[in-house]
Amino acid sequence: MIIFDYDQTLVDTSSVEHLRAARNWKAVMAQASKLPVYDGISDLLQELHKAGNTMAIVTKSPDMVPKTFIKAHGWPIDIVIGYHHVKNRKPHPEGLLLAMSKAGARPEETYHVGDQPQDTEASRGAKVVALGSAWGRIDASELKDSKPDAMFSSVDELRRYFKAELALK
Repeated sequence: MIIFDYDQTLVDTSSVEHLRAARNWKAVMAQASKLPVYDGISDLLQELHKAGNTMAIVTKSPDMVPKTFIKAHGWPIDIVIGYHHVKNRKPHPEGLLLAMSKAGARPEETYHVGDQPQDTEASRGAKVVALGSAWGRIDASELKDSKPDAMFSSVDELRRYFKAELALK
């Protein structure tokens, strides 16, 4: 199973960060169609799906935001855990554990891709492989300092990693 963070991992949400911080979700949704998906993400998700991997999104945003992208881009992701699905948000592992439970996945076969030190901490708490996505960050030093199991500066690097780990074609 592969669990992705949403903001700054799959989609560049930096232009609406001030709206997210203010919890103005109506305004975020009004801008959603204009937010760019990182180069290679849609192809990577399709490749992972074709190889038989279950995928999920666990986000500190409400689930309606990533669900909009799933529908618009045809992403093969059935499990979306938003902030209202859990009592404890990342860095607590509750969202990751819930996603794994829904998928019937075990920690030793699960990867978590995220751009924040809190993602690494949540991965550690859930006992899954922590993968740092630095392509959406200007300064990746905090992410690096959180010591994910592997860190990537591009989606293509992550693709190559999964190719080796999961035998993607």
